[in-house]
Amino acid sequence: MEIKLITELINCLKRIVHETPTFHLPEKGFYEKLDLKSSEYQFIVDVNRKGRKKPKFTLQLRSKSNKDYSLLRLDILGPDHPNPEGDFPFSGEVIPCPHLHIAHPEYGDSIAYPLNNEYANIYLTKTQLEDLVEILKTFLKFCNVGNIEDIQYEYQIELI
Repeated sequence: MEIKLITELINCLKRIVHETPTFHLPEKGFYEKLDLKSSEYQFIVDVNRKGRKKPKFTLQLRSKSNKDYSLLRLDILGPDHPNPEGDFPFSGEVIPCPHLHIAHPEYGDSIAYPLNNEYANIYLTKTQLEDLVEILKTFLKFCNVGNIEDIQYEYQIELI
């Protein structure tokens, strides 16, 4: 995917398209999705709490026209991520969780960035990182979703 299209897909204004006024975040071990729509594109936000060995909390933005290609992936709980070598910030470094993957034309979603820096530009405090709804809303804002507050969010209290 070309950088121009990646940028357009991430930055275009989106809205949540949900049948009910409430979105239930999945309990540990489960997965849910939110549908998004822009004037030209349709998207999926995966809310994944499935974990094989350890608890997991991952949010991912994908275009419905290219479902196998992750545009953004926010890993809150999970393993550290070793970045490939290349010409980009944090090349060859191991990035601890939480981190953000941003699609790249050459590397796909294999590059991770620490959250609280200029590349990821998702600033979450330790307290915010314990609130699933706060994390989801912050991710949706980063994805340029305009109607975040039109939906109520319900979830299981504990993260781990």
